Order: sequence, then C-alpha cells, then structure tokens
Amino acid sequence: MSVSRSPRSGLAAGAPSDAAVPVVAPAPRAHPASPVTPSGGHPTAYAHRGSSGTAPENTAAAFELAIAEGADYIETDVQLSADGELVVIHDVTLPRTTDARMAFADRAPWNVHDFTLAELKRLDAGGWYDDDFVGQRILTIDELLDLLGDRIGLNLELKSPAVNPGLAYAVADRLRRRRDWIEPGARPRPLIVGSFDEQAIRDFHAQLPDVAVSLIAYDVPASGKLTDLAGWVCSVNPDIRRLRPEDVARVIKAGMAVVPWTVDSPEWWRWGVDAGLEGMITNYPYALRNMLRGRDPVPGAAGVVVEDIVHHSPGDESPWAGEHVVLRNASGRPVDVSGWYLRSQSSDRIVVGDGYVIPPGGALRVYTGPGTDDPTTYHNGRTTAVWNGTKGDSAGLHRADGTIVDLYAYVV
Repeated sequence: MSVSRSPRSGLAAGAPSDAAVPVVAPAPRAHPASPVTPSGGHPTAYAHRGSSGTAPENTAAAFELAIAEGADYIETDVQLSADGELVVIHDVTLPRTTDARMAFADRAPWNVHDFTLAELKRLDAGGWYDDDFVGQRILTIDELLDLLGDRIGLNLELKSPAVNPGLAYAVADRLRRRRDWIEPGARPRPLIVGSFDEQAIRDFHAQLPDVAVSLIAYDVPASGKLTDLAGWVCSVNPDIRRLRPEDVARVIKAGMAVVPWTVDSPEWWRWGVDAGLEGMITNYPYALRNMLRGRDPVPGAAGVVVEDIVHHSPGDESPWAGEHVVLRNASGRPVDVSGWYLRSQSSDRIVVGDGYVIPPGGALRVYTGPGTDDPTTYHNGRTTAVWNGTKGDSAGLHRADGTIVDLYAYVV
C-alpha cells in the first residue's frame, strides 16, 4: 500500500506485511546482549555504506569520513568474487559504482560474482561519484576490518545470498581468523551481521552464535514472527518509509532493537527519536549526529531549500522529462546557485547550470531531462529518470564546493 505526505511533514502511516517468513531451520541459540542500545539516551548513527551522501559509497574515503564525522557504526555490504574472495560492494552488478563498462566492455552484464578479485581491483570505484575520488578501489573484507580497526562498529550485510551461494559460511569462516572482531565484549562498538535473507542469518548464527545478527526487511514482521525471532535476533531493520510507531512498539516489546534504513532528513530523524528508535541508518551521519547533540543538522544552510520533488512514476502519462526538483529561496537576499547540485539516495547527481540566481522568495525548477532553459528553469538533459517514483527518495542539496545546505525526503 502506498503512503504519502506533504513535503516537510512527518512520516505518514504505512501498512506492514503480515505474512510470516517460512522457518526452515531449528531455533537458533539466544543472541548475546544487544550491542545496539545507544548511550546517553540518543539513537546510534549508522553510516549507510559509509558517509555516502558526501563520498562514493563503500569506499575507504566514505568509511574514513564517517569515522571522522562521529558515526557509531559503518553499515556496508559483502559479496563473493568469482574466485571466492569477500568483497565490499552493494549492487550485484558493477556498472553503477565502477568503470566496469569501460574496463571490461565485453563482460556484460558485469555481475560481481563473474569477476575475480584481481579483476575487481582494476576497477575505479570513486570516479563515478566525483573526480576528487578517482582511484578509490573495491575493498576486501580484510581491508575493511583493518581500516576500521577499533575506531567504530560494523553492521555487515550479507548481500543477495541467492546469487552468492555459501556467503554466510564464507563470512563466518573469515571472521574466525579475526578474533578481535568476534570475541564477546572485546569491542566498544561490536560487529552485527544482517541480511534480508532469514536463512542466511540463521546459517551465519549457527556458525558464530556470539555475533549479533539483524533481520533486514521492508516491513516489520507480524507479531508471531517477531516472537520467533526474539532471543536470537538483535535488531530488525525495516524501511523507514513503511514504518509506523506501533510497529516500533511491537519490536521493542519482543525484545529487539529497531534500526531502520535509510533515514535522510531532519524531519525523519526527529520522528525516529520520538518513536523510540535505537538507531538510524543514514547517508548523512554528521548531520544526524548534529541534530542528536542539539545542533543545526546542516550548518552550511544558505536559505535555499528543496521545496518539492516531482518524480516520474511508472505508468505516468506525462513524459519523464517533466521530472524536476523545486528549489526555493527562503532568505531575504538573492542567492547564486550556479554549480550547486542535488544527490539522490542512490547518489545520482543533478546539477544547476551557471548564471542562476534565485531572488528572495523565488523558485528554480531543476529538471532531470531535456528542455529549454529560462531564468526559472534549468534542464540537465539526461535520458533516464533519477528520482524514485515507486517508494520515495531523498535529496541532498550541495553548494558547488560540496557543502550540504539542505536535506529532503519524500514518500510515494
């Protein structure tokens, strides 16, 4: 069921699925004491694929930035290469976040599991995001653990076990060699391993029962299913767009934490605090940390805000080129937005051309597709839609130098 809300309002109520997930294994052992519980009464900040609002996801640059910004956990993904190495990448295919199309032009559809580690290491994993990050590489799990050290916790997702057979066992086997990450009580912010695939986390839990596990989901499971999960699952990670206060209460009553994804606006962060969330997964951990400390979430604000996103939805009769973002100057002075840009939750970049000054109270419409520019509209000329029209999206508005000036999210 779709939900909607007006821009800048709180989350609307959604409808969770009541379908139980089949249980195909004996009940696992009880989980260790929850590592998620926040200190000081504030939710913990999970950096989604690192600080991916301002650096290329799942790279050393994004992880280092998240640590510098004070995130409590890194949230990231692990898959298997063709030769069985554990690599850190989200998509099961390579083109969105690497230069695989150019480096291996004849290897379509560029599935991660069709490439050896040596081949994956040849790819640039940062230039797609910004020229400043050219040369970032896909990390192995060992490189990730070495980079993080004892500076931050890790929430590791077993990504797409159906196309990575044996992934849960491979991760457990590798972690046995990293006792500093799996010994109970050895780390102030320990390891959590999760997946959308319940059988994968059952398999992992059977191998390493002292490591906390989480179930990632779109909706909070039905209450009967929560009872089955309680005692061995540490947390439930639902889609924030489909989460309701009563769902949060059911999970907490069952004895687990609620840590939703991907929470990318101050309005949602405030909603999460009020709802009793124990953590939030976000592309902008520094802004979330600012808000939790009573500071301005976006200290670089310049009076220009994202007022609305008009997305292209499947089945729309209007051409997708009508997709656009409305920028409003809420300040009392003109603001030159030349070279400013927006990033979607999946890090697509939509720019503003040179020479655009928004007058006080005025608006600028920044279109994804082609069209004729004028003083109040700018067209990027892209040939595909950017803003998600099936479930919702978020937008970070950046100055030309990368400083964030506004964060916005919507639900379809």
